[in-house]
Amino acid sequence: MRLNSDKVQQLLDDYKLNRSRLARQIGISRGALSNALAGRRTAGKKLLAGLIRAFPDETIATLTLSERQVEG
Repeated sequence: MRLNSDKVQQLLDDYKLNRSRLARQIGISRGALSNALAGRRTAGKKLLAGLIRAFPDETIATLTLSERQVEG
């Protein structure tokens, strides 16, 4: 699954977090988070579960892009 980078960036801004702090909170490297946000890597289970913990009002659907959005 590909992350909805715009949505995640909006959440980072709303929660006043930077990528390094979010990555630490999730338990992944900053590079892994940056690669997923840039679309160079898909979002794995650990990343998605961490995002749901960090942003409990969000769903997998709001944090990821559908295949149609990726292709289009």
